[in-house]
Parts: sequence; structure tokens; C-alpha cells
Amino acid sequence: MSEVILEKHEHTAVITLNRPECLNALCVSFMNEISDALDQVEKDPEIYTLIITGTGRAFIAGADINEMYGKDKDAIFAWSGVGSTLNLRIETMAIPVIAAVNGYALGGGLELAMACDIRIASSDAMMGLPETSLGVISAAGGTQRLPAIVGEGIAREMIYTGRKITAREALRIHLVNKVTPPEELMQEAMNMASEINSRGQLAVRAAKKTITFARSSGIEEGCMYEREIFSELFGTEDQKNAMGDFLNKEKKTEFRNK
Repeated sequence: MSEVILEKHEHTAVITLNRPECLNALCVSFMNEISDALDQVEKDPEIYTLIITGTGRAFIAGADINEMYGKDKDAIFAWSGVGSTLNLRIETMAIPVIAAVNGYALGGGLELAMACDIRIASSDAMMGLPETSLGVISAAGGTQRLPAIVGEGIAREMIYTGRKITAREALRIHLVNKVTPPEELMQEAMNMASEINSRGQLAVRAAKKTITFARSSGIEEGCMYEREIFSELFGTEDQKNAMGDFLNKEKKTEFRNK
């Protein structure tokens, strides 16, 4: 069976990472296969949301240490680019991406989950960036995204100590959006995706663009960009129909993504 399983459920794609024998550890060939699955998702205009999850006891337990160990600094710099590029791609996809975090999400696994828009964790999940215990640091965005999500003080503590945290603690510090029993994880993720799918997709994608833009802009520049995107949406059928339905007290709008 493939190490990356891609399924489609109406308007939601599900990528299941399927290397349970090594807890879905990230190696170059595995990351390339994930990227290939993203190619297929992006080619399908009927996919509005993407869920990424894992099989077995882990979402992703980290990078493949065997593949990394013998590399010199030049080789490892090139190696790290594969994961960094993959996470940047997930972060900047047009559609929302939900990480359904089952079990371990450590090192590169947490880095990939943080590149997703929304994280839902099973109650038995464990998360962390333990790289300092191996004499290194994150190389696929961990030191950049974790402070943006949980705040600099908590991020520094987690990164410096390499401490692993439970799903409940991850929820408390806002690293994840929700925690569910393991048997309810995928249904909760599908419910979240379905709710997003029911909205105007031009607006959802515009919202993602403006939120992502804020990461690299000042507040004035970001607000101006937000206004520009907001104004563009007033040239769409969806905006006219949805606002017209609201004014006419219609209960539901059928979005056409035009």
C-alpha cells in the first residue's frame, strides 16, 4: 500500500500518512510523495478543504534520523530544504488545511502540523520540538511558527527544553484548536471541513490570503491589503447573492464560487 493515501469525500480531500512501522518519520522520498499528493489536490477545483492525518500511533514522530545522521553541513542544508519547502507549500495553499493530529507530533511532525491552518488533536496526542536533545534545532519552520502561534515566551521554553506536551496542554496554550477522543478525531475534522465547505469559497480563500499576508507585513500594510481583497469580493456573484439573501431574510445562500 502507498505510504501516502489520498481520498476525496465530497469537497474534502484527506491525505493519510501511512508509514506506521516508523511512526511516519519524514524522509526525502516520503516528503516528495506528500508533495505529489498536494499536486493532485490543487488540480481538483471541487476540493475546498484538505485534512492531513496519520496511521497508527503517530501523526509524524519526527524526521528520519538514519537519513540525516551522516550528512555534513552542506548536505543537511539541502536536505532541510525539502521539509521547509513542503511546509511553506502547505501554509500557502489556496484552501484551508486541517491537521488531524493522532498520537505523536514531534519535531518535523509538529512543524508540518503548524503549517496547517487548523489543528485538531486526539486526547492521546503528544507534541513538541525535541531537537535540542539531539544537539540541533528545528529546520522546517519550527522556531518561526511556534512563537507566532503560542507566543514567544512559551515557544522559547518548549524549544530550549525540548519538552513534550500533552494534547490538553496544547489546547491551553492555543497550539491546537480542539481536543477529541481518538475515535472521534476524524469525524471532528470532517465536521470542521464541512462547515468551512458550506461558506463562500472565494471568501474563505481570500481570508486565508489576508491572514497569511499578515505574517510578513506591518499592520498598516496588512490592513490596506485586507481592504483591497475585501473590495475585490464585491465584484463577485457570491457577495451579491449572499448579501441579497440576508436582506431578503432568505435562510441559506447557494454559493457558486463566482
